[in-house]
Amino acid sequence: MSVIWCDAAGSDFSSLRSTIRHIDGYEVSRSVVDDNRVPVVFWYHDSMAWISLLIGPLIWFAMVYSLSIEVAWISSACAIIIGFFLWLVALGYENPEMAKATIWGVVITIILSLFSAYITFM
Repeated sequence: MSVIWCDAAGSDFSSLRSTIRHIDGYEVSRSVVDDNRVPVVFWYHDSMAWISLLIGPLIWFAMVYSLSIEVAWISSACAIIIGFFLWLVALGYENPEMAKATIWGVVITIILSLFSAYITFM
C-alpha cells in the first residue's frame, strides 16, 4: 500500500498536522475468520442462567419468609426491574441461555406474585 505524507495545506512538512492519503484508492477491509469452534454449553451448566432464573423467585421467597405472603406480591416489581437489567447483560454478553432464563425467572416470579396478590386481595 502506497501512502503520501503531506500536511493539511498540501505544502511542505512545516506543519505537525500530517494526513495520510492512499494512492491505491481503495478502502482497507478486514475480515475475521474464526476457525475455533465454541463448545455448546447447555443452560443447566451455565451459572449465570441459574442466577437469572432464580433471582426473582428467591426475592419472593425472601419476602414471604421475612414479611408475609400478603406483602410478597410487590416482589414482581423488583423482579421485573432486576430481570430487565439481567436481560440486558445477557444480550451484551451474547448469552441466549441467560436471556431465556431471565425471562422465565420473571414469569415465575409474576405467577408467584399473582398468587400472593390473590391471597391478599381476595
